[in-house]
Amino acid sequence: MAEITCNNADIQIQDCAPGFVAFAGDGGGEVLAFDASGAVFLLPLVGMEPQYAIKVADSFAELEARFEIAI
Repeated sequence: MAEITCNNADIQIQDCAPGFVAFAGDGGGEVLAFDASGAVFLLPLVGMEPQYAIKVADSFAELEARFEIAI
């Protein structure tokens, strides 16, 4: 959790997109972030503002289900 807090401070998410908590990056200038309801959004690092958040899942569990591999 300390790493997430530090990373969020580094990208100034609370100043630019209050209410979001970033938990992963895509390596291409965007981060995955939760909102207060637990929904998952894609946020650009450049021009980071809530209005540019793209909802990708209603929850982390929904996002995770998309990555499950059938064996």
